[in-house]
Amino acid sequence: MMQTFDFPYHLVEDDYPSSSTVIQFGGGYQFATKPRGPDQITFKLSFKAMWFYELSPGVVDRDINPQINMQRMVEFYEAHRLYEPFYYPHRTRGLVVCRFSKPLQVPKGVENGNGKVEQLTVELILQP
Repeated sequence: MMQTFDFPYHLVEDDYPSSSTVIQFGGGYQFATKPRGPDQITFKLSFKAMWFYELSPGVVDRDINPQINMQRMVEFYEAHRLYEPFYYPHRTRGLVVCRFSKPLQVPKGVENGNGKVEQLTVELILQP
């Protein structure tokens, strides 16, 4: 059974690919061909902040605030990598099937941030 991407505190940007071939004719007229299949949309998710929580120095707690817990995000990525699909609850499209489009890049920590990391961007790709 597929898991659901349960990290709701982000903004999402839908990025449509250029799926038609555009031919420029004289006089500024353009002709575009019909795409051969559905668009594979990329979703760019921007997280202002996430946190690594500690039980004690050097011991990460994965259970505190799971929806903003960076350790949970790392574990979710490691379970799916770039090939395993999962459900993503899109704000307007509803529950869609996605996979990671790019490897996860864990941002560095914020100085005196108590486990807070810098802004994180995650890219998902729609599985048509």
